[in-house]
Amino acid sequence: MRDLNRDKSSTIAALTGKQVLITGTTGFLGKVLLEKILRTTPGVGGIYLLMRGNRHFRDATDRFREEVIRSSIFGTLRHELGQEGFEALIASRVHCVTGEITAPRFGLTRADFAALADKLDVVINSAASVNFREELDRALEINTFSLENVAKLCELGGNIPLVHVSTCYVNGYRAGDIHETSEGPVGLALPEGPGRFYETSALIERLQRLVEALRGQYEGRALKAKLIEHGAKEAQAAGWNDTYTFTKWLGEQYLYKVMRGYSLTVVRPSIIESTLREPSPGWIEGVKVADAVLMAYARGKVAFFPGKRAGVIDIIPADLVANAVLLSTAEQLLEPDFAATVVRALSHSGLEPHRLEIEVTESIFMRDGGVARKALEQCMALGCSIALDDFGTGYSSLGYLRKLKFST
Repeated sequence: MRDLNRDKSSTIAALTGKQVLITGTTGFLGKVLLEKILRTTPGVGGIYLLMRGNRHFRDATDRFREEVIRSSIFGTLRHELGQEGFEALIASRVHCVTGEITAPRFGLTRADFAALADKLDVVINSAASVNFREELDRALEINTFSLENVAKLCELGGNIPLVHVSTCYVNGYRAGDIHETSEGPVGLALPEGPGRFYETSALIERLQRLVEALRGQYEGRALKAKLIEHGAKEAQAAGWNDTYTFTKWLGEQYLYKVMRGYSLTVVRPSIIESTLREPSPGWIEGVKVADAVLMAYARGKVAFFPGKRAGVIDIIPADLVANAVLLSTAEQLLEPDFAATVVRALSHSGLEPHRLEIEVTESIFMRDGGVARKALEQCMALGCSIALDDFGTGYSSLGYLRKLKFST
């Protein structure tokens, strides 16, 4: 495994000292992501893990101890630090929050929800139901409606950057080149909202009425079967293969709508499989999408399976997805929409712009002086003043002094 040059990594620098909330850490990708942060960025300020209790473990900390940290994915880190060092790292960096992502405010009190929002610098949402044949109501709850709670947390914290893990299959039946845009459904005509989202309110209301109608007619196993059946029918009629990708697309549209002007990154991996390199080649847990076919072939249960010689198998190693998520997270932290944040802060507080002085240090010009200058110029155009702190202690260039009108 290649050693990291921590001194030169802008990703590690961006995460150092930051407070990160991760959802979905009991899942496959969530564990790989958590291990990557702990192993490569021990200087991270804190990692908050939102986990619901279950029938075995009512408390998130107990569940984390039994279902997450015991995973073999942490074997490399345990070996590197020793058991005592590993436990010390976990104790100092990981904070478990008992909560349900589908419940309003995650099931927390208003005070606890606000306190959590105040602590955070960035949110990584990897929670999802990846069951292709999930009941329609359950798929909507986890993949679509839960994002309202995530977005409210980000808003309450003052535009906390959000990195949302989706899937490349939100594009459904569309063929050909797919660009980084929000594609509409093949089988439905939906109005486009301002920006890059489609207005799905009427569609979601219809799906909710369908769910209620089924609940009124069936119960028990029959209800479950009907919710699965109608979920698949609705998805395929709209232009998706399954309920999973359909409800993930609906979730994306909601985020595009409510987080316009906020810091949002959507990561769309394909089929996530075993690791390529880190923390060890070939690590996997459980049976994933392609594993069932491979295992059946290996055990002689399937003599052959047809395939296209020129076909492409859309598989991506889990560690590469984790890398993409962390790179996206670092980019959000390094280049948030600063001017928009200032506008919202002024609006919420009622403070006159000329009474706000923004203090900066030379270091902000070292990574991308053009980006920093543009953001500060936008703030100055609002009427804010800019103060330079500790000039001469680091970068020390007269160039940006000529280009920006610092107050002090």
